[in-house]
Amino acid sequence: EHQTIMELNSMRKIALIAFLLASIGVQAAEDTRGAKIYQLLEAQGIQATFDEQMRLREEHSKRSVQIMIAQTVKRLKPNATFKKKFNEAAEELFASLQPPWTVDEVTTIWANIYGNKFSDEELDQLVAFYTSPVARKETVAGRASLMEFSQYLANQYEPYQRRAIRQYAEKMQSLGKECRCKK
Repeated sequence: EHQTIMELNSMRKIALIAFLLASIGVQAAEDTRGAKIYQLLEAQGIQATFDEQMRLREEHSKRSVQIMIAQTVKRLKPNATFKKKFNEAAEELFASLQPPWTVDEVTTIWANIYGNKFSDEELDQLVAFYTSPVARKETVAGRASLMEFSQYLANQYEPYQRRAIRQYAEKMQSLGKECRCKK
């Protein structure tokens, strides 16, 4: 009976060691897979693209708020005290429009979604391609073209945006006169 208990304890130890080794192997495979995915994203310039998109979005938001406050000040012609209050309110609006996540967090989310679409073998093939000279050139050209394209669209959109904000400010001024809601 004593020998049976010792054999049982030995089998438990072996099973525990086998489980731990398997867990380490699975974690190592996941770490390797994660590294492949991040290597692919780096080669594709994804994080730099996300960073650029977030910067452009921030610039666009800031420009929109500045246009809105300029239209409001132009229409209402407030004194210096209220002009300062309008600017502070605009800064608060701009701050509240900022997304709650960082570029690294966005990249991690993308990596999890995108990486799950490929097998390990496919990831190896993609990394091999995107680290090749022609793919590096394509990545650089693609990012530069995207930035140029985004700037073009922003420039084309600005007159529409200014007109919409001006119309909004006029409507708000008209509604303010209609309601006589000044105290």
